[in-house]
Amino acid sequence: MSVKSELWKYLDNLPQCEISSWQLYDAMHAITGRCTLPSTLLSYAREYSDISGSDFICIDNQTSLYRYTPNCKISGAITAGNE
Repeated sequence: MSVKSELWKYLDNLPQCEISSWQLYDAMHAITGRCTLPSTLLSYAREYSDISGSDFICIDNQTSLYRYTPNCKISGAITAGNE
């Protein structure tokens, strides 16, 4: 189980919301047990949004707060070579 694939599964099931990079960190730590840097998680989330057509827009850079609006689910499309 990679952090990237788990984050993509998480985003597939996340409703429209506002979420911070530290909330993503806490969620991924709880799911994977790994301490992945928030900047890495944000990179994975941006990649997810580019591929899925979802919106992942920074609304407060100082607090690293993002507005997430889902589109289509794609976590099943991730492959070992993409991780």
